[in-house]
Amino acid sequence: MNQMFPKIGNSKTLSQEVQLKIEQAIRDRKLLPGDKLPTEKELCEMFEVSRTALREALQMLSARGLINIRKGSGIYVANFTRERAIKPMSLFLELNLNEKLIRDVMELRKIVEPSMAALAAQNRTEADLSEIIKTISELKSCSEKDAEKEARIDADFHMSIARASGNPLAPMILEPVYNLMPKIRSLVYKKVPHVKEKAVQYHELLFEKIVNHDSEGARNVMREHLTIADKDNADLIQVIK
Repeated sequence: MNQMFPKIGNSKTLSQEVQLKIEQAIRDRKLLPGDKLPTEKELCEMFEVSRTALREALQMLSARGLINIRKGSGIYVANFTRERAIKPMSLFLELNLNEKLIRDVMELRKIVEPSMAALAAQNRTEADLSEIIKTISELKSCSEKDAEKEARIDADFHMSIARASGNPLAPMILEPVYNLMPKIRSLVYKKVPHVKEKAVQYHELLFEKIVNHDSEGARNVMREHLTIADKDNADLIQVIK
């Protein structure tokens, strides 16, 4: 039997060592998505650990989305999807939501989103335009009594701009931020007057610039839109203090 994994020492718990060795093999692409790992018995022999220690390691790897354990079939390297990458960051942001994080989020958005809007003006497709205008229409028709729905539509608008940028990393990196937006913006919609009207106005302006392939116009409108949104967030913080 080929020795896929080296024997381990005892600087960490045995299960941690096993977890790290298998994870490193996946990181180094020695094991690829869909590859089947040796059996539990074979892994125990390779690592010279008990079945209990091995199963603890496998459970940790499974919880992190790195492997799939199929009963009666075996252990397989998982296809590490974008959803598995996004969920931990979304959870981190949600659990750490406070005044400082709100300010950090807005600072990040002001750095990234104007350039993203400029890219959207260059690269948008007809399908992208349909998605963007759909969110504008939905925000216009949404009842002002449903602040949470308004905030979700607002986030959907910005997500549609990210997708229209043509850079597949843009929506992936920004989705955890946009997942957090409804929690922040719903409070803004409830507490700060005329937010929806301003949002619709800037969304329509952005759409116009993107339709016309006006990259610099889109960049400038997004910059101004986020500056106003930042002020609204600051006003909210003062209201709820």
